[in-house]
Amino acid sequence: MTVKNALKILDGYYEQKANLKNGLEDPTKVWNIGYDLMTQVAKMIADSIDTDLNILNDIKKQIQPKCKHPKKFHDKGPDGNLYCMGCNLDL
Repeated sequence: MTVKNALKILDGYYEQKANLKNGLEDPTKVWNIGYDLMTQVAKMIADSIDTDLNILNDIKKQIQPKCKHPKKFHDKGPDGNLYCMGCNLDL
């Protein structure tokens, strides 16, 4: 798996989690009317998902290279695609 594919998968998973969190926090939904047990549970789950989103952002920062892809690090892989040898990102 290339870095590009890993970032794509990570972005997709992040988007799903963010949509779930937004759905749980939607004030028009039945579980967010009033302040009963369901509202409290939805808030707790949304807070947990928020923690997951922060962790996913931290993982992405570690995976995503800060490489400027200098020409001396360009190379072609066995499939003919150009990539950077410094960070292994497809160019």
